[in-house]
Amino acid sequence: MKEGLNTVAELTSSISNFVWPLFLPLLVVSSIFIAYTTFTRLVRTDQHSKPISFKKMIGPASISLGAKIGTGAIIGVLGSLNKLSDAGQGFIEGIVLWGVLGACVLIPLTYSETFISRRLNQSPVEYIRHNISRYAAGFYSISLVVLYIFGFGGFQFNGIDTVTSIVLSKTTGETLTELQRYLFVIIPIIVVASGIILTKKHSLFINSLSGMIGLAVISYFIFFFIFLGLTAEHIPVFISRAWSGFTNPLTMAIGAPIGLIFGLQRIIQTSEAGLGTSPLAAAEDKDMSPHNAAMTQVIPTAITVVVSLLITSYIASYGIAHHFIMFPADGVSRLSGFFNTAISVTGDFGLVVMSVFAILSGITTLLGSYFFLTQLFRNNRENTNIAIYMVLIVTAGTLAVFGFNIVFDVVDILLFAVSGLNVMALTVYLIAYFRGQYEAVTFAEQAEQNRNLEHVSTRVN
Repeated sequence: MKEGLNTVAELTSSISNFVWPLFLPLLVVSSIFIAYTTFTRLVRTDQHSKPISFKKMIGPASISLGAKIGTGAIIGVLGSLNKLSDAGQGFIEGIVLWGVLGACVLIPLTYSETFISRRLNQSPVEYIRHNISRYAAGFYSISLVVLYIFGFGGFQFNGIDTVTSIVLSKTTGETLTELQRYLFVIIPIIVVASGIILTKKHSLFINSLSGMIGLAVISYFIFFFIFLGLTAEHIPVFISRAWSGFTNPLTMAIGAPIGLIFGLQRIIQTSEAGLGTSPLAAAEDKDMSPHNAAMTQVIPTAITVVVSLLITSYIASYGIAHHFIMFPADGVSRLSGFFNTAISVTGDFGLVVMSVFAILSGITTLLGSYFFLTQLFRNNRENTNIAIYMVLIVTAGTLAVFGFNIVFDVVDILLFAVSGLNVMALTVYLIAYFRGQYEAVTFAEQAEQNRNLEHVSTRVN
């Protein structure tokens, strides 16, 4: 079975290595065009929106952060660092600077996609259907659901599995076999997540956990600053190696730097910029103007980028220098090395903080994925959506233990498909807007039209 999974993983990795260098220039150019047009043309139609209070912003932002941030912020970056090392890049820290360059493009894209979605009063599925085709919209929906529940869910299972194994080893000295990890770690998580979804009150749990995620993220930042202070001598080494990796890049296919490709992939994966999930998350608060809704999504996106790229890369760099982490390595080994690096510097405090962060963020992401499933498949019966969810998380949990590499490679393929369709639809819309095929309807006018339609519908009924 493992040989078959490894063959599939190699195939998906080859496909990813082929399509991403070709897609990268189009993604960057389209994202710059979308952001520039949004800020210079469309934002002016929303200039009279009332400023949003911090209290009103913190709720949607924390829910979005809870759904976005997870152990994938660690696992995804470690996977890219592993790929860089495997490709022959000695200065893997360069991914940080490539990531910063990519963030300058993708964070404005998060604002733009949310703003445009609210301005049109359409979800990503709807504007993809309108600007491309209904088949593209259907493919986008299926790809995003599989990406989020199977791909991102697989990261969460792997993170919680590794945390549990490390804690058990530290406290009892026992090591679990793959089958034991599956039976005593993965299966209980699946049962708990499925049980919460079956109660059909998952939103209550998500809201509760999202508040806790804020505390977990704050604790994680405190842990990192302590780690940074205790390893201050490594800071100039890290900066020097990051600059060397940035200025001496390895290239792939048409000359695209490997560090930029992997950096953009990880930013998209961890912050979900360009995937359409930010507009979906913002759709719940219909009273917000496009500008305010977009700002509530930019904040968690920026936080996630910092957590994923800077913190993970620095700790991994220190771990490599002190032989706690060896690249290339399999997913379990590199994640275990990462945790052992943190524990070697901060002791039990680091173990507790990282364990709480991994478990809370992992469960929140698993539950949050069901929210996106219901948003994308509104026409399905609820029991049908629950069945789809359970099949995908069981598959993700199984492969997280017995074939994790395939999860990582499938994620990269689906990132290409989902972000490609979303960015293409936004580009087509803005080109049509330039040609005068869309009227400049403000959010206030759109809201008034919606109220009038609802009033007429009520009277007819």
